[in-house]
Amino acid sequence: MKKVCVIGLGYIGLPTSLIAAEYGFDVIGFDVDQDRVARINIADPVIEEPEIKEKLKNILAKKKFHATTKIQEADYFIIAVPTPFLKDKKADLSYVWDAVDSISLVLKKGAVVILESTVPVGATAQLAQKLEQKTLLKAGIDFFVAHCPERVLPGNIFHELVHNPRIIGGINEESVDQTKEFYKKFVKASLYLTNATTAEMVKLVENSSRDVSIAFANQIAAMAYKAGLNPFEVIELANKHPRVDILNPSCGVGGHCIAVDPWFLIETFPEQTQLLKAAREINDLKPLQVVKATKKSVEEWKKDNKNHMPCKVLILGLTYKPNIDDLRESPALQIAKQLSQDTDIDLLICEPFVKNETINTLFGKYSISFKEGLEQSNIILCLVNHTPFKIINSATISNKMILDYCGLLYKPHIKNQDQEQLFWPASTVSIKPIIDHVQGDL
Repeated sequence: MKKVCVIGLGYIGLPTSLIAAEYGFDVIGFDVDQDRVARINIADPVIEEPEIKEKLKNILAKKKFHATTKIQEADYFIIAVPTPFLKDKKADLSYVWDAVDSISLVLKKGAVVILESTVPVGATAQLAQKLEQKTLLKAGIDFFVAHCPERVLPGNIFHELVHNPRIIGGINEESVDQTKEFYKKFVKASLYLTNATTAEMVKLVENSSRDVSIAFANQIAAMAYKAGLNPFEVIELANKHPRVDILNPSCGVGGHCIAVDPWFLIETFPEQTQLLKAAREINDLKPLQVVKATKKSVEEWKKDNKNHMPCKVLILGLTYKPNIDDLRESPALQIAKQLSQDTDIDLLICEPFVKNETINTLFGKYSISFKEGLEQSNIILCLVNHTPFKIINSATISNKMILDYCGLLYKPHIKNQDQEQLFWPASTVSIKPIIDHVQGDL
């Protein structure tokens, strides 16, 4: 069986390594982080993901995979490294180019280099050119290069690696054919074949589309708050139209894709991306608006209670989306960090998916339990719609000020299309305090 070297053992690289090993490949996991490599080799995956611990333990026992800090020769090289942006919103491809440098040391004729990391349009061609310059081999003839962007959802990665359609974009037809041989071993969905440039743009367009949709939802929320309405109710009713499907608003956009990828298109096509830039600015501004609204609510609480003690603000959720441990680019984390610097606020943090040690490192305190947080807090700030939070009983928080930016407490009114119901007055406990205290700010 052919050998695969996966470069980067994070949220994409390690699961991809394990799937490839399960389907018969001999897999080497390469990472420059010595601690990460050591932990993975003793069956500690470092990251949280359903099934990952069991899969890692089984694959290590079968000796089909091991992690290393030394690059090794392989038939397939999978680059799955981070591609963040710099302070000026330009793409930082330094990790990709570091991977290219490593591959160039062991690249042999006939090998296939697959870039899974999300990159600006044209980066795959640059990668091929750099490898040519470093190895004196000819891309598309002596070795093959393709871009196959990952399309997985944290929390369901292993299923989606196998069952999601994949886009394979090569620098030439032979590169597409060679790359297809790898993915068809384990991908049960369709493989769509194209050129590398198209594949690059497809990935960026997918995530930019989501970003624009979220920005629209956040604009609806801003208008609804201004009018004294419940944005979740407005959107629920609008979605009763058979051709309307609006997302729910949130406290912002985070993660390693949606909050980052539009900037890659804006960088490359500045004159054709006015909408994408506006959407990015709307979503980037949302956490700042939440901070402002929260501080105003704290001022109102102190005034109403004639209290000189700090207001206890409970934050529900820190991750960038529900039911995962991922804090990358998280708007909730950004909000929490800013509020933690306010001397009028005693911040209580409840985040069931992140280890206490991580919370302590970030804030100098451990995460509080859900029950204790509800009991002790004066203001409850709902930021992430984690499943464990949904057991909240509105009766137990009736004396609290609540700011719900994720729809945690919103209860949909209509259960089926035949049901008639009067939508007046709005019957959610979550929206009223927001209207009372921050109307017009968002």
